[in-house]
Amino acid sequence: AECDAAMSSADTGSAAVPSRPRQSAPVWQANSDAPNCTKCKSPFSLFVRRHHCRYCGKIFCEECSAKTCAIPQFEITKPARVCDDCFVTIKRTNFDFNI
Repeated sequence: AECDAAMSSADTGSAAVPSRPRQSAPVWQANSDAPNCTKCKSPFSLFVRRHHCRYCGKIFCEECSAKTCAIPQFEITKPARVCDDCFVTIKRTNFDFNI
């Protein structure tokens, strides 16, 4: 499945915000590669579920990926789950400062 595909070695660093907008959707980080939230490091469990950011492809807990927005760069017009850092990047990239 696409959500279990491994990320390339260039994408395995921290949850750094890209300096310029992406033009294509990322490969999602494999669930098995993320025992903890990328941002807050909370361990995943039956009660703390994994959520993929639709912009960076990394895995976060619900608290760290609670925002949704359209992602025009990927032609996603309906609100999609994104992590906190990507939310800010997307809003600034699309000149929407009303965060």
